[in-house]
Amino acid sequence: MKKLSILFPILACAFFMVACEADRDDNPVIDLSQPQQPIKLNTPTFANSTYDLAYTDSITLTCTAPNYGFPATTTYVVQLSINDDMSNPSELTTTYHQNRMVVAGKEVAMATTKQMINKKGLKQEDFPVETTAYLRIRAYIAGTPETETFSNIVKLNKVKTKFALPDVEMPDSLFVIGTFNDNNWEKAVKTIQVNGSTQNHWRMLWIDNKGVRLSPVQDEPNFGDNMITPIHICTAAGFNVSVDGLVTAETPGWYIMLVEGTGNNEKRQLTLTYKFYEANVWLIGPALNSVLGDDIKDFWTEKTLRTNYTDYVKFTVPTTMDGMFVSPALPGDAKSDDGGLRAYVTIKWDWWQTEFMAYTNDKDRTSSKRIIKYRGNGDEVKPFVDGKKGQRVYLNFRDDTGEIKNE
Repeated sequence: MKKLSILFPILACAFFMVACEADRDDNPVIDLSQPQQPIKLNTPTFANSTYDLAYTDSITLTCTAPNYGFPATTTYVVQLSINDDMSNPSELTTTYHQNRMVVAGKEVAMATTKQMINKKGLKQEDFPVETTAYLRIRAYIAGTPETETFSNIVKLNKVKTKFALPDVEMPDSLFVIGTFNDNNWEKAVKTIQVNGSTQNHWRMLWIDNKGVRLSPVQDEPNFGDNMITPIHICTAAGFNVSVDGLVTAETPGWYIMLVEGTGNNEKRQLTLTYKFYEANVWLIGPALNSVLGDDIKDFWTEKTLRTNYTDYVKFTVPTTMDGMFVSPALPGDAKSDDGGLRAYVTIKWDWWQTEFMAYTNDKDRTSSKRIIKYRGNGDEVKPFVDGKKGQRVYLNFRDDTGEIKNE
């Protein structure tokens, strides 16, 4: 029995050694020594008919999967060209991870429009048009460019489309990166619309000589995807905006940046005009009621508050990139049913058009760290925030967080 007890661990160890060795032999490895083989794109059902893209919700495409030697998450991209050799194709926006792709008709229309403008010199008034179009699939494993492969080309006999590019107008928001967030698009903050104006955006930013950059997507600027040319204009002393949109300041510091966007559909240009203001943040609302005198109508009269009650309403502005904006100690309570605790920046509109506050983080109600929510171009953000006498408001515009506490 003792011999069996000794023998069993030896046999078990040998078994696991063999298993581990076998596992190493079977680990998936992509052979990149040879070019990837083409994949086969099947001809769509109605390829010989006319696709009127104004009435076509989608086109279903299917293809074979690349043979990487093991199951892999593959990215599929649809390309379109009006040339049968697929020269200078337009890539559709949506990517897929299955080799059955339901392609939105509006994306096909947009790609066709770009092709007709770029290759035929058409203008908006020349649409609608009818043309032959060609499709191809580009497939790859993300992060491994050597895995890229292409399908055969299939022909769509007739594609009819109206002018499908979007109007040139200010996006709902612009993403911003700079030194303050390590120039990392994953940490990007957003511009905020001025209430009542979709064309005017503002943002509290740390700007230095290394600059900040704006983009309509949370990545490198892609205005060109919609054939839009951004024109950057800045005449403010001490600031500069380069041709490619890098905004710099001669004196590093916190500033309120205002961006006014004006679109020109005929020229496909979006003119972005930059203006800058002092980084002042102000309190307003019922917390101030106990200190008001006869010189003011009520606790919503912003100009008198800023002029005659500055010490009660003006935040301190940090001199460093990682500093906090800190309010004076609240002279009284602010209850949500009486309008709550409110803050705003001054540009050239009424206070409520650029207001915000630090709200409880709904995802983590146990944390003292709050989330800055902006009114933007919507209604008041409710429920309003309570504040107690003696508390201060702390705001961090690097990541839109804050606190309300007795410190």
